[in-house]
Amino acid sequence: MEEYYFVNLKTKTIGRKVVCHKKVTSTNDLAWLEVTRGAEEGTVIIADEQICGRGRFGRAWSSPNQKGIWLSVILYPSLFPEETFLLMALGAIAVTDLLKNKFNLPSLIRWPNDVIIGNRKVAGIIVESKYVNQCPNASVLGVGMNINISESEMPSELKNITTSLLIENNSAVPFKLEVIIVDLIYLLDKWYQKIVNKELNAIQDTWREFSAVLNKNVSIQVKGQSLEGKVTDLDPCKGIELKDRSGNAQWWRGEMVDMLRVQQIG
Repeated sequence: MEEYYFVNLKTKTIGRKVVCHKKVTSTNDLAWLEVTRGAEEGTVIIADEQICGRGRFGRAWSSPNQKGIWLSVILYPSLFPEETFLLMALGAIAVTDLLKNKFNLPSLIRWPNDVIIGNRKVAGIIVESKYVNQCPNASVLGVGMNINISESEMPSELKNITTSLLIENNSAVPFKLEVIIVDLIYLLDKWYQKIVNKELNAIQDTWREFSAVLNKNVSIQVKGQSLEGKVTDLDPCKGIELKDRSGNAQWWRGEMVDMLRVQQIG
């Protein structure tokens, strides 16, 4: 992938500078290196391939060469520490927005950071932040999105839980990654402006609209303990409100929950 594809993007923050690499350990790692060098806000790091891509809790993310979108964005938002989950929300919203409006795919957000089509994951969002005096100093928003992975190329252990744009479009012709990345950068920038302009309710409302878990019965894993209940409310910063069979409701933040599964009834 070449940087000239992304020259002179008409964005306000994200995408004013784009750096492309062939093979990296992780685009998030490179983004943090750029932060130490004083990178400007909105810098986007893109790689053809990651050999150590990661998701939440350091879980591995498969990032084969030129088969998906593997990128990270450097941000310096004016947010309180507990509000940085809004960045994860806007990343998921941008991907869902892209799939719905550009490809007419029924994508939803599976709390807290997955974008799914049906019950299979097509993209994941990760946000890493560093703080100074309890206030956010810098954040890196990472997006991993499966694009040109065919059914035959999908690892057997992932076939039932993971999908790609190629699979969902039943296409034999690979998508041009650069075109999709440009669209994604515009959407990331569009939604980031909601944070810049303090229009946080717009993110909250859209995140709820795109939710795959609201009013669903789910099971969650918290420190090895399995809990079940109905998701009666959710908030990017507060997490999900889970009501058990006794009618007791409790909020669970994203960093406390190892796994969430929607329960199939019937």
